Amino acid sequence: MNLVESRRAKLINFAYFAVIVAAYYFFLKYAFWLAAPFILAFAVALILQKPIRAISKKTKIKRSIIGAISVFLILSAIVTAVVLVGYRLVNEFKGLGSYLWAKLQDIPELIKTAENWIISHLAFLPDSIENATAETIGGVVDNLLLFVEQGKAAEGMDFGTDGFDLSLITTPLGGILSTAKHIPAILTATLISIIACFFVTCDYESLSNLVKNHITEEHEATVIKVKRLFGDIIGKMIKSYATIIFVTFCEITIGLNILKLIGVYDGGYIVAISICTALLDILPVFGTGTVLIPWAVISFFSGNIGLGIGLLVIYALITVIRQILEPRLVAMNVGLPPIVTLAGMYLGLQIFGVVGLFALPITFVMINVLNEEGIIHLWSIDRRKNNKNDQEESVKKA
Repeated sequence: MNLVESRRAKLINFAYFAVIVAAYYFFLKYAFWLAAPFILAFAVALILQKPIRAISKKTKIKRSIIGAISVFLILSAIVTAVVLVGYRLVNEFKGLGSYLWAKLQDIPELIKTAENWIISHLAFLPDSIENATAETIGGVVDNLLLFVEQGKAAEGMDFGTDGFDLSLITTPLGGILSTAKHIPAILTATLISIIACFFVTCDYESLSNLVKNHITEEHEATVIKVKRLFGDIIGKMIKSYATIIFVTFCEITIGLNILKLIGVYDGGYIVAISICTALLDILPVFGTGTVLIPWAVISFFSGNIGLGIGLLVIYALITVIRQILEPRLVAMNVGLPPIVTLAGMYLGLQIFGVVGLFALPITFVMINVLNEEGIIHLWSIDRRKNNKNDQEESVKKA
């Protein structure tokens, strides 16, 4: 009978766990962006509660009034930063886009240069192999050139004697319309987020009391503890990724300025390039190599050997520092082994996209912390480690 009850309990726990995992999957996959404005509002309200309480206690002003003023000041600061910094960044990115577009027009010449460079370095092969390899490369190059010419023809505009061909602008026009369709949704979500931030921040106490009135005192203590732990985890994750982005941005900015100083890089847009590459660096699938390696290869084929070597050196330094910094920094701040953190980032990106890149590691960390705190019981805790930590804390207190 005990065996049957034990198996029944395991099946119930498994079913309960499966339901939670399924709900979590469907929420991140299909409902996260719908709830995002309200999640953001609760996050802002939660962050502001501590200063709001302190100010209210000293000034005797209602928390709702202080909350509304706090949200207004935050929004004002964001708008000011966007206006002051955004204008320069927009111009920088606009110039970078024009520069890249001009470079893309030279792709046929670059392909022919690469072909000549590769063929010129095949002289060490026997004649038969050299000729066969050269023919193969020539065929690949011809196909690439044909593909590029077809792409240019599809995006071009024919103002010939037969008149203007409207079909030639269908693709770019469709892309513009597709982007324009999302603008009302983005504006609506932004407006809802702002309004929700005001309402939730001002009525945070009422909402908190509403939740407390529907749960027991024991559950209330658990909810408060989970909220505190979740806030600590989010703060540590933000600190970790912000540090990684900032370090990569500084490395690329310094590296490109050094290359420019010694005369091997004569371009501009260093800030825009550094920002784009630093943001890509937190994605396990992409990374800085998405920008720096193709750029280095193009530099070699264009004859700018110094720039190509410099970019590879920058990439190598960034990769080494990132491999040392990221797992240690993220794991140190969230209490997980580096391999689990990296696995969570990769699996989250593959399953849920960019949202999963951050959500899944946070979930792993939260489960680990809740298990260690005894709120949930998924696996046994290393008592020896806990006892050792308790002894160390006792020694420090003594």
